[in-house]
Amino acid sequence: MPAPRALLFDLFGTVVQFQPQVPTVEVAGTPWRTTMGWLRASAEREVPHVPFDDLLPALMQVTEDIVRARPPEYFEVPSRERFRRALLRVGIATQHAADIAERLSLAHMAHLASMTVLPAEHTALLQQLTGRYRLALVSNFDHGPTARHVLRDHGIAGFFPTTVISAEFGRRKPHPAIFAAALQTVGVRADEALFIGDSLGDDVLGAHNAGLPVAWLNAKSAPLTPGTPAPQHVITRLTDLPAVLEHP
Repeated sequence: MPAPRALLFDLFGTVVQFQPQVPTVEVAGTPWRTTMGWLRASAEREVPHVPFDDLLPALMQVTEDIVRARPPEYFEVPSRERFRRALLRVGIATQHAADIAERLSLAHMAHLASMTVLPAEHTALLQQLTGRYRLALVSNFDHGPTARHVLRDHGIAGFFPTTVISAEFGRRKPHPAIFAAALQTVGVRADEALFIGDSLGDDVLGAHNAGLPVAWLNAKSAPLTPGTPAPQHVITRLTDLPAVLEHP
């Protein structure tokens, strides 16, 4: 494999991490980072007549429905729409649901952003790579402004002149279109780039289907699941990437 001209990164779980206290819930077989328990106070303020213990299961069910409906087109459903559908399920009138959903979504996103951390060694790595490669970011996230806020807040937005977020693009990984959009903006072919991500389903499979070589960030040394194509590289820390790039 020739040395890449461009490096495309996943965001959450790869460049930026969530603090350990942010729990992961499996929904329809997909890990979902959630701080919905924290949302109780906001929900009780916005819809005081709806018990939070009724709203939370509605949110989980809506999320499960969204996840199951994704293949094969993988259209993104914005965060506010997820909340709107849940509010309708618990009896909130249609004419009020959209505004309440927007406020609940923003409250949830602000809290979720506050729970992200950027390891100092990741900043140093990006500084090292930015002069040698074209860097880009391809992220699954259902609220574009929050993803961009996270990049700015951690001081790394400038490393990624090309940033493609599923909420803004309209499709999620593993659909090849989101990878193709990033490659077109960066100005390289798929075989001239390397994708780096932590998810087998979204990143490894998605990059493979888009014709992109991939480095799987496998921090927990998990096994490769049946049916998933083998990545070109496996690393346990993002800081292992330079060694991979020296020996493509």
